[in-house]
Amino acid sequence: MESYQDEIIILQIKNWQTADKQVICFSREHGKIVFIAYGARYPRSTAGRLLQPFACLQAELYPGSRVDKLKSCELAAPAPQLNLNQLAYGFLMAEATERLTEQGEPSEGIYTLLQAALALLMKRTPRLAALAYLIRLLDYCGIGPVYEVCVSCSKPAEGDGWFSEDQGGFICGDCRHGHTTEPLAAFGEEARNLWQQLRMLDFEAPGHFTVKGGALMEAEQILHRYLVYQTEQPLKSLDFIRQIS
Repeated sequence: MESYQDEIIILQIKNWQTADKQVICFSREHGKIVFIAYGARYPRSTAGRLLQPFACLQAELYPGSRVDKLKSCELAAPAPQLNLNQLAYGFLMAEATERLTEQGEPSEGIYTLLQAALALLMKRTPRLAALAYLIRLLDYCGIGPVYEVCVSCSKPAEGDGWFSEDQGGFICGDCRHGHTTEPLAAFGEEARNLWQQLRMLDFEAPGHFTVKGGALMEAEQILHRYLVYQTEQPLKSLDFIRQIS
């Protein structure tokens, strides 16, 4: 069987069998890939030392029906040096990417975005960098929520409002009264403006801007609830973030 090469970013690693590792990564040309690195847990394994969270590697793999096999790998870029807070939000970005993407669906856009967001994570507030990445990731996956108009009546979003995970976006005050199927989170004008600002953020040159704490907490709450709704399971990285906050 012929091997193939691709540039990858490591999302998740776990021990497998006696001396192996199972790795989930996102690649530039092949999208999400799951592979086994045989012998990677041996102390002298070069691959084992390189297979670290968020590492950017040039990898050669053998394709499999469900899980590929690592042949070799080398660093494609310097390994990121992250502190605890940066790691926590990096894990959130990685977990959401792993949950929202499917194997066999390439997206160089997501790969480039993830690469830029990990670099931004070390330069700016990790909380904002992760929020900006996740907002854009939802758009790339085709499930970005609607916030410019009410998803129920299509009236332009103005003033106070609420967010419906089930309907996928903003609910105006008039429609809220007839909405009894789920508890709605507040989604005010400041939070919507922040959402738009982060959605359009230039990761290479983000500039400086002021963020109000209330708007940030509101946007974060909505995003986290929406991610859990879309993935249909809790995100472990959110618990880790709460523990260190």
